[in-house]
This record gives sequence, structure tokens and C-alpha cells, in this order.
Amino acid sequence: MNDLLTLGIETSGNIASVALCTEDEVIASVKFKTKLTHSQVILPLVKKLLADAERELSEVELIAVANGPGSYTGLRIGIAAVKGMCMALGCKCAGVSTLKALAYNVCSAKATVLSVMKARKGVMYFGAYETDGKNAVCIYNDRVCPTEEIKTFADSVNGDIIIVGDCCAEIKSELFADNENVRVAPSKDAMQDAVSVCMAAMADKDSFVSEEMLDAVYLQNTKAEKDKAHS
Repeated sequence: MNDLLTLGIETSGNIASVALCTEDEVIASVKFKTKLTHSQVILPLVKKLLADAERELSEVELIAVANGPGSYTGLRIGIAAVKGMCMALGCKCAGVSTLKALAYNVCSAKATVLSVMKARKGVMYFGAYETDGKNAVCIYNDRVCPTEEIKTFADSVNGDIIIVGDCCAEIKSELFADNENVRVAPSKDAMQDAVSVCMAAMADKDSFVSEEMLDAVYLQNTKAEKDKAHS
């Protein structure tokens, strides 16, 4: 199983990211920030990735995708692309929590990781993970919450804390400015990355599903759902 060739796709934020990995090696990865929608760039990125790696799509055995939280449109595009490829290839797929994948950015450390992303209405997407130098295990389930809940949780932690995500510097400054045990992840590790999507998926074989079972986890209603509820 260590040679399981995994394609990772990350479209939950502003940067589209794809990666090709085994459990022992990052074979290739590509990131692209664009004003175009992810639907216009994701398949060309996969094509470039495979060309860089000198591999064929038919060799891929697992496709992993960040399935939320994050941009509704971005998640939908990434998941649709994965469903299409898995159907064509007949391979398994895996949906990975965006917050869990963020924790895998810093899983080489031994710490408590606070994964944070901006949500609507002044609240955050938040989940906490324990890293052991290789893997990340959830210790506080992903949720939408005010910053005060993040502070309350962190105050209960003994030991080092690392903050990752698109508002990690803001959270550090606002909540933990004087706490030397809390640090922000290096900029290269702070944002979503398809390599970490691969790592998180390969570490959890129970997450492998067929494409019809793959779905997004938004953690809060989309704007369209809210508008419908109030109509």
C-alpha cells in the first residue's frame, strides 16, 4: 500500500493546487492562483502535473479532494472533477476535511494545531488536531464558531500550539499576542495544499469511498440555501 499512487486536488480557497504522491514520496505538485474560476484551470493543472511527473492518469489509484469547509463554488468544482475522473478510471476517492489537511501542513511537528479559516458573519471555521511528527488526529471537531471559542479551547492546552489557515496571523495577534507557546505556521505551510490532502487521505484508509458517496461538508448553509429558507 505504500506505493498507492494518489492524486490530490485542493480548490477550497483562492489557489488551485494539485499533487501526485505515494505514502513515501511527493512526486510532483502544482499551485496556481488566477482570476479565472477553478473550473477553467483544474483539469489543465492535472494534465500539467501528470506531464511533469511523467505519469498517466490511468496509473492513479486514489483521488483525494478537500471537501470542506471553504468556498462553496470551489468545493463544488473540485468534487465534480474528482467524481468525473473516478468514474472514468474506476478508482476510489477520498474527501478530506480542509481543516485536517491544513494540520497536515505541519504534521512533522509535535504540537496542537489550530486550523482556522474565515467564514461568514465574523465567525471562523475551526478544528484542532494533535500532530505526532507524522500524522494529525482530530481532538476538537471541525465547526463554525466565534473567536472566543478558539481562545477557550487553546487555554485548555498544555504544550506548544501552531496556528494554520488563512487568518492564522490575525488570530495570533488578536488572541495570543503575549503567549509564547502559540506560534503561527511558516508562510509556506499556512495555506491549503494538495500535498497535505494526499497525506491526510492516505493516512485514513477508512475514508476511501466510491465517487457517488463523495460530497461536500460546508459546516454552514450556503447563501442559496439561506435565501431559499427565507423565501
